[in-house]
Amino acid sequence: MAGQAPSAAPTFAELLKRFREEARTSQSRLAESAGFDHSYVSRLESGNRTPTREAVVKLADALGLTPEQRDTLLAAAGYMPQRVESLLADEPVVSEVLQLLQRRDIPEPIRQNVRQMLRLMVTQAQLAAIGWPSGPDTSPDAMAAD
Repeated sequence: MAGQAPSAAPTFAELLKRFREEARTSQSRLAESAGFDHSYVSRLESGNRTPTREAVVKLADALGLTPEQRDTLLAAAGYMPQRVESLLADEPVVSEVLQLLQRRDIPEPIRQNVRQMLRLMVTQAQLAAIGWPSGPDTSPDAMAAD
């Protein structure tokens, strides 16, 4: 709907509860499977407790989550996912570039050219973010030549 703000990403507590409910298991059963006390899972789901990275992984394993779901849970808890590509799930083009740069059948000079283009794009985006003027004679190189 027009004018509606995009919904915020779910919190760790919300995601844990959703994954647990999708697995059709109780807090007690999840806690037991992951090696925790029932009250720990309850506090996590209520947002009254922050998990360690190890706890998130144990809970994900106990729930039988896919690697993507586990990484989503890790990110929601504030931890780096186990697979970096998970951070790029909403940016398919960036994922493709990452995969391209990791391919060893692409000659190194070509991969270096791609890296150089990416650096230039990042610089341009950073300049745009700070309000650098745009136009044919307003690039950093052109202005430095003045």
